[in-house]
Amino acid sequence: MRNIKPLILSFSLMLLICIVSFKRLGNKNIWEKFNFDFDILFVCIYLTWMILESKVSKEETAKGNNIHDYGTCEIYAAGQALTFLSALWFNSIWIKPDLLHLAGFSLFLGGIFYRLWAVRTLGKYYSHIVREVTEHKIIDTGPYKHIRHPAYAGMIIANMGITIYFFNRITFFAFSLILFPAIILRIFIEEKTLFKIDGYSEFAMNRKRILPLIW
Repeated sequence: MRNIKPLILSFSLMLLICIVSFKRLGNKNIWEKFNFDFDILFVCIYLTWMILESKVSKEETAKGNNIHDYGTCEIYAAGQALTFLSALWFNSIWIKPDLLHLAGFSLFLGGIFYRLWAVRTLGKYYSHIVREVTEHKIIDTGPYKHIRHPAYAGMIIANMGITIYFFNRITFFAFSLILFPAIILRIFIEEKTLFKIDGYSEFAMNRKRILPLIW
């Protein structure tokens, strides 16, 4: 059951996004005067991202049960869901399109691409659940040349973009008080397992966790 939970959470989020987006279609928004609703484009990209991530979740079902997750998967998933669903549900403080929308959208796309690059680079060693993997190999290529947790960094960047693009107080609090702390907690939990791997201490000595030169 534990191994299929990421897949269940992923599809549940996609279903909720579709329901909330359908409700949102009936509301007036700042893109009315344009020929294209960029909010819907945003949703479509997010759902595509979720579909790509669900492939990883599907692979979890065949992995072992040597799990050290301590419930952080659920907290992390709740923070991610609340951030985006609140962004869609509550009205933004923005009253017209401006450069902040471009900045938010750019961060969103950049975060997704950076995260997917990290997931692809880690390959079979990547997991949505913190677990011990036999014969784990230290990966120090791609985004792992610079930081230890680029997939989490990408998640933070993408959700910063969501928060800016759809800015409202509920989304800001969901991101800053639930999702971001959940990611930091998860990093600490994950590193308890990672530091047991031969060579990880040396790998960690030369790289910060998610922000080069700082942390």
